[in-house]
Amino acid sequence: MEPTAPKRKSCRLPQFDYGAHAYYFLTLCTKDKAFLFGRIVGAAYMPPVQTCLSETGKIAEKNLLAIETHFPGTCVEKYVIMPNHLHMILSVGCDGKAPAGGIYAAPTVPRIISSYKASVSREAGFTVWQRSFYDHIIRNRSDFEQIWQYIDNNPAKWLLDEYHP
Repeated sequence: MEPTAPKRKSCRLPQFDYGAHAYYFLTLCTKDKAFLFGRIVGAAYMPPVQTCLSETGKIAEKNLLAIETHFPGTCVEKYVIMPNHLHMILSVGCDGKAPAGGIYAAPTVPRIISSYKASVSREAGFTVWQRSFYDHIIRNRSDFEQIWQYIDNNPAKWLLDEYHP
């Protein structure tokens, strides 16, 4: 008898409709935390600090910006691509229109991210991403503003982190 693999626990919020109009803070990491997307340039004490994107990083950015085209009613409000991960604020249902149903039903966050990750890996020619992703449902304006600031500050924090080259 073959041993069964342990069932993977979902990290999504139970009973929450991930197709509902909301803002989501999402983090996607590269497979094995590989530095695939480029490198951070600048000095932490003298902005601008930013990511100089590699070819894979450019693919990730191009496909990220295409999410709105492939999934009407979604908006990538803010993002930062780091050497081995990306953060974004994604709005679902930002156009205020109700989904038409059928094949035009409202996109869900897991479906959007799955499609995005597949498109990047397909174009890059190898598996770019680790399995799953982190999500946080943004609950109010203060939460939104703190996350926006976190995304803005992420490249400078990377330089200050002693664990990164």
